[in-house]
Amino acid sequence: MRTIGFRSNVLFVIAAAVGLLAALGRPWYAHAPVQTPEEARIGDVQGPVEQFFSQLAREFTSENGVTGWAAFHSTDTILAVLVAIAIVTALGTLIVGVEQPCREVLRIVTLAMLGIVVVKLANTPDSVGLVERRQGAWIALGVTGIMASSASTLYNAPLRRKKKTRSLYQVPPSLVVPERSHVFDSPPEPAEPTQPA
Repeated sequence: MRTIGFRSNVLFVIAAAVGLLAALGRPWYAHAPVQTPEEARIGDVQGPVEQFFSQLAREFTSENGVTGWAAFHSTDTILAVLVAIAIVTALGTLIVGVEQPCREVLRIVTLAMLGIVVVKLANTPDSVGLVERRQGAWIALGVTGIMASSASTLYNAPLRRKKKTRSLYQVPPSLVVPERSHVFDSPPEPAEPTQPA
């Protein structure tokens, strides 16, 4: 099975980061609709199961609600800063000299974004009556999950080594003439002793 390449994961992180900014512009929360007496017809069962499924349908299909930029006081700014850090560190993983620290920072930042979105998805702002989630929160959960997964893949990828460049004055090893071997040479002939005359 073929896996996604290193540069493709970098592109996924960048695209998902832009997707998170776009998700902040979508509705995140909304007020729960109040059922009027005309809507409650005789014979309709409005139990917890029916209410759950009707709420779930509204979360994914309804366009009304408060956007993420309007619903948050400081969380939206924190997410925007983390998105900028994620994009810079994702590009930094392509540079051989700084790829290891960029990978570590990218993994931490994407996990932090995923954690923030999960907390904001679970804790709706009930104090102002916004009790139902909307599609922006679910989109943000999806794109931060993609970011965290791609950042984890980048973090676990083997490091690339910097290639050594050959100087102009260095002779390539293929052109160096090796010394002559004397292994198979015949032994030198013994010198004849000189006799005094």
